[in-house]
Amino acid sequence: MFAKDRVQVIKRLCLVMAGISAIPFGIASLHGILTPPAEATALNQPASSSFPPSAPLQIAQVDGCPKAEMVEFFATANFSVYICKTQEGAIFYRGFSKRNGSQINVMQVTTGDDGTYEATNGNIIYSINPDRLQVRQNGKVILTEAVIK
Repeated sequence: MFAKDRVQVIKRLCLVMAGISAIPFGIASLHGILTPPAEATALNQPASSSFPPSAPLQIAQVDGCPKAEMVEFFATANFSVYICKTQEGAIFYRGFSKRNGSQINVMQVTTGDDGTYEATNGNIIYSINPDRLQVRQNGKVILTEAVIK
């Protein structure tokens, strides 16, 4: 009986550890399952009051440039955009949707003399400067929003 119980405990522990190790790699694949950010709850609250059984799991969204230096920040009515610099000096674009919490990180960024940053992601170009955010796909403008901050 003792050996059987021990095997069950080991199996459960392996499942928990597998789930924890998959978190850093699986967050991007959860797009559409996660809910938009909500108010944070204190870490010392009981799990039953923090996560009601019917509530979906919410993962905190990290604003800014984690592990990088923020070069510029822009905000429109629907998006927050960070221009970040890695420790190696590479510039990247990090955009967040205020509507659904989705995000995009683009490493291919060029800068213009007029303060415009262009991030190329395949056939989509994200262009931002102090006046406007513009998104083009296959050369066609699919979004333009005024920068408010």
